[in-house]
Amino acid sequence: MELTAESALPHNGNQRGPNNATIKPDARVPPILVFLHVPRSGGTALHNALSAHFPPGQICPERMNQLPKIPPREMAGYRLFSGHYRFEQLELTPQPRLAVTVLREPRQRLVPLYRHWRRHAPWMAEGNPGLWLAQTLPLAAFLRSERLEVVEAFDNNLARQLAGNCHARGPGYYTRILPDERTALDHMDIVPLACRNLLQFDAVGFQGSLDAVLAHVSQRMGWPSHAALPLTNASSQPDPGLEALPEEEVPPEAWPELNRLTRLDRMVWDFALQRARGAPLLIPGAG
Repeated sequence: MELTAESALPHNGNQRGPNNATIKPDARVPPILVFLHVPRSGGTALHNALSAHFPPGQICPERMNQLPKIPPREMAGYRLFSGHYRFEQLELTPQPRLAVTVLREPRQRLVPLYRHWRRHAPWMAEGNPGLWLAQTLPLAAFLRSERLEVVEAFDNNLARQLAGNCHARGPGYYTRILPDERTALDHMDIVPLACRNLLQFDAVGFQGSLDAVLAHVSQRMGWPSHAALPLTNASSQPDPGLEALPEEEVPPEAWPELNRLTRLDRMVWDFALQRARGAPLLIPGAG
């Protein structure tokens, strides 16, 4: 799939004034930094490195999808937004902004996500059907679950997160995020929208290029260079409330489910790789 430049213009941080005239941001003022964190894509290490450059009061505490609940006056006081946001919520953050994200091969992302759910302490799974299923079912059976908690997190979640305003109501059944909305979205509308939105980021990294993402952000923000990022929040590492799990082979019966649950995600992933042309980063505005 190829998108034309006209249909996928990258965001450049400029704002519009009267008569639609472009207002250039003051180069002396660092932009607001926004990191859209795709779960299990190596983003915890990057989040920690970015957060180290801001006092706590300038870091938005909301890490999930509740940015619309933050009053605009409060939003204006934050300089770093980092979380599992849906794409449409990025527009709620102040301008000018520097927006980055990191992608991971979709099937390789879902297995660690399952393992992450599985490693939670049993008491944390109480009242959480998704965690409970991960702890009681093998991978293939878990991926076949039609529980909404599982479907929302695992069923082509990458494409839907990047498309924005897209909720899973059942396996392969997606709608806009409204309480009573039941009109199904066409799968082939979600993918082009996700790809166009991907080109709105200032930089798109891949799981193996976290250091390149941090170097790009550091250069844009005027920060000194960084040491290599450490491995953080991996399933094999113990953490408070999280059990360290040994690595395991993916059983053959799980691969059809992984393929089904990432069909749209892999189209977006392939698009990003194609546009990056082998580079460690996709920089949409670089031409």
